[in-house]
Amino acid sequence: MNGKTPRGIGELKRVSKGLAFAGSAIRAPRLMLRIGVTLQPLFWPKKSPYISVHYEAWPMSLAQQLSQLRPLMIPAEIEALLGPEEKKRALDMFSGFQRTTGVSVNFSHADGVIDSILYSAMFPRDVAVCGVQIGMTVDALRKALPDLRLADGQTGKPDEHGFIRYQVKPAALNVRIDISIKNGEVYSFSLYRVDLDEAWARRQRQEAERRAGTDRKRELANIWKSVENADEMLLSWAEHCSPWTDDPPQKFVRFARWLMTTSDPDVWHIVATSWNWDYSHAPLLWIIRQEKCDIATTLEIFFLADPIYYFRWAKDRSSVPPRNLEMFDFLAELRQRLARGFYQRSEIAFDGEEHMSYINRALQTPDDRALAESFFPLKAGQKIPGRDLKDSKDDKFGECRAMLATVN
Repeated sequence: MNGKTPRGIGELKRVSKGLAFAGSAIRAPRLMLRIGVTLQPLFWPKKSPYISVHYEAWPMSLAQQLSQLRPLMIPAEIEALLGPEEKKRALDMFSGFQRTTGVSVNFSHADGVIDSILYSAMFPRDVAVCGVQIGMTVDALRKALPDLRLADGQTGKPDEHGFIRYQVKPAALNVRIDISIKNGEVYSFSLYRVDLDEAWARRQRQEAERRAGTDRKRELANIWKSVENADEMLLSWAEHCSPWTDDPPQKFVRFARWLMTTSDPDVWHIVATSWNWDYSHAPLLWIIRQEKCDIATTLEIFFLADPIYYFRWAKDRSSVPPRNLEMFDFLAELRQRLARGFYQRSEIAFDGEEHMSYINRALQTPDDRALAESFFPLKAGQKIPGRDLKDSKDDKFGECRAMLATVN
């Protein structure tokens, strides 16, 4: 690009004064712009004298781009400066960005801004950041940053690692600069947002509140486990059941109320064999506490609870790991109800022989087989005749499957 001025010495002087920045570099994101001025002779044969202004642009180096990072920058500003790929690497703590550039960016996802930037010893010495360069002497630092002082707690003598730490808050910049000196030179330095202490304190308060809320939510979600009445237990579970963030408890409450008003043991059997255990076993506990529950249903639930994992503790409940105790006790309650004849209904088919064939393959030693015999219900290995409800197309199960679809 070329620009010309009018002819005349006076005009030439006026224009040349306006180009006082000639030969200097103007910084812009990801671009360096150099402007040079060429003066043509005033008395050029058959030509008008003019000034030729030449613009030369070339990409900034990555180090120069990184030198312009500042605390409180948002992702869009970082991307405008570095480009999408380098921005992604800079904000990914596992990308090895510091290892290749000498710069570590501490980004707060809570606030959506940069908290701090570390420039390590491997950052290029010829690139300045807020007046600071790696390898700079303390005297040069003091000239560049007149407000430089020793950091709190520093005596001016090197610590056990050979470092003396300085700090400065330049009036023109909304940052705090912490500088580590080793052997009389700048070894590394960091830029911090000036309100970082307040931000950390706020985040700690918010995290404490979040944990307290989570603990309270967990406490409410577990109350059902200590409720004796089956209906009250089921409702207590439903009212606080929200296993995923987008699952409101209301749909579990609707399901629980529907289940409590359903008196058909065949429907309970479909619920039991289709239930998603990720939502806990409360509906199954409600089912096994109903006297009208079919024996086949209780046995199906027993095997669905993975008894092969729990039988090893059959004679020593105290050795059950705490995280497994709840399900161990669930199986124990089911076994006890079967053993004392709590269930009288037996209209649904059950193939215990097939179930136990898989279990027996996993019993490797005589001790395993003896423990399993004491743990598994007597009817667990029996073939019980009755109606086969597996994959039943009976119309009466339509509502049941529709209700299950709302929660499963």
